[in-house]
Amino acid sequence: MLSSTSSSRPASPAGGWGRTWCLTILAGLAAVSALEATARAKGVTPSWSVGSESWSVEAAELGPRDVAIIGTSRILSGVEPEALSRRMGRPAHQLAINATSMLPVLEWLAAREDFEGLVLADVTPRLEFQEGFDRHAAAERFVRDFRDYFRSPARRLDSPLSRFVQTHLACRSPGFALLAPYRDRHASGGRLDRMTVEGTRFVRLEFRKDAGDPGEKEVQPASAAPAGPAELEVLFTRFATAARAIGRRGGRVVFLYMPVSGRLAVAEERDFPRVIYWDRLVAAAGAEAVHFKDMPELAYFTCPDGEHLDGPDAARFTEALASVLAARR
Repeated sequence: MLSSTSSSRPASPAGGWGRTWCLTILAGLAAVSALEATARAKGVTPSWSVGSESWSVEAAELGPRDVAIIGTSRILSGVEPEALSRRMGRPAHQLAINATSMLPVLEWLAAREDFEGLVLADVTPRLEFQEGFDRHAAAERFVRDFRDYFRSPARRLDSPLSRFVQTHLACRSPGFALLAPYRDRHASGGRLDRMTVEGTRFVRLEFRKDAGDPGEKEVQPASAAPAGPAELEVLFTRFATAARAIGRRGGRVVFLYMPVSGRLAVAEERDFPRVIYWDRLVAAAGAEAVHFKDMPELAYFTCPDGEHLDGPDAARFTEALASVLAARR
């Protein structure tokens, strides 16, 4: 019998807490494994996000001499950062943002006094030259959010960890749900079969092989009016100022016109003629320019939905583009 003055306590059952923790961990692993198996069975692959958080992660890793890929969904799914890095001999970072002008990001790079790398800037006419400046809002929000990200040690730790988990576990991918795999079944008239966002923010698109010719449908009218002469001059001046600021530091800005096909190509030339928008932009900025139609290596690529390259073509396009850039340099 224990003395009433003793400091002794009844011993807990041997290994009680250890056994509880082990069972809890095993149960958790079993649940995750079941979810992962369900996700994989539904065809879901590990996928990241192309939102402001992933943009901030990539922007924070951008070095002074690195390659910055900016633009919209055309280059987001058309140029593979890893392949470009291998060919260019320096890291490439995917900083494109879907459905927004790339001008605010170009100006952000111009304001970085330490940046003297290569900027590959995708020009989508209907986003860069449409009437009104609301098309800049999304990119401006990403840039503002990056300032908060850089001031927060907790976010700088959590976001790369989220990238690791989401790009390794399908059940943790942003679009996963038990009854709805990460697919965009309705985009592009149903042509897009799968979309996967890789750890580099590259968006790999897989189109159905029976997608058909993007030129079959009737050409639609423009969704937005082009900018007027005064607004256009303001835009050209902003592009030129940013490009020259980077160039003065020894950097290099290359404007890129990504491949477009079929009815979209017809509509784009009708609503935003090359001679008025692309040619004048290049002349005003005094920067390098690569228009896919001008390069035999790039001109033969077609887009299943009119403006986005299929995954295998994106790899080939990146290799061809890197050869063009290297030859010019």
